[in-house]
Amino acid sequence: MQPSVDVVVPVFNEEANVDEFYRRLSQAGYATSLIVVDNASTDRTVERLQRYPGVRLIRHESNLGYGASIRDGIAACQGNVVVIIDADLEYPPEAIPDLLVALEHHSAVYASRFLSGQPGGMPFLRRLGNGAISSIFNVLFRQRTTDLYTGMKGIRRDALRGLVLEQNGFEHVLELSARLAMAGHRIHEIPVTYVPRAVGVSKMRHIPETLKYLWLVARYRLQWSRRPAQAVTT
Repeated sequence: MQPSVDVVVPVFNEEANVDEFYRRLSQAGYATSLIVVDNASTDRTVERLQRYPGVRLIRHESNLGYGASIRDGIAACQGNVVVIIDADLEYPPEAIPDLLVALEHHSAVYASRFLSGQPGGMPFLRRLGNGAISSIFNVLFRQRTTDLYTGMKGIRRDALRGLVLEQNGFEHVLELSARLAMAGHRIHEIPVTYVPRAVGVSKMRHIPETLKYLWLVARYRLQWSRRPAQAVTT
């Protein structure tokens, strides 16, 4: 029996990409599973999305941040599985079935840009930073990730129950991963083909986010050390 799926997509000023994203998601068979959280876009993103039937659209009146968008999207989910994917087409919607297959055996599955080698089009310093961030997380939380800050992942909803998620910005990515690890879940990865965005601009500011990461990863590890040990589950 196939699990019921909700696809959570945070957007902010993605009018150049949402039509192609919706077309590809629809061809993959997940258009009716789509929950889009618009983070107060100032372009025509919302106008374009409203043309498509079946899209569940959540709108923020002000820019609350990437993490707040993901939280609100998860709160609106009703399926057994939550898939999170960016709308910038750097990650292929066609890979969602691969996530679902892996989720039959694992509670959290991340789509890694690095499992099949170095992703083309990613600057060297970003590759280096991603590797360092993932390695620090792995050491502190006993995981084996290669791409902690991936923009595509799938999580069983029962693994999300009880997780306290508070971060509003991109630091949500670390918080979610740390909370999963602290709850005893092993993050599994599958390879994904990464294509740098063709239009629009990235919303992440990498140096400030890295500094926040270093502070928060130490904070979450300290919290974990004060809690009873959890058995690790896949």
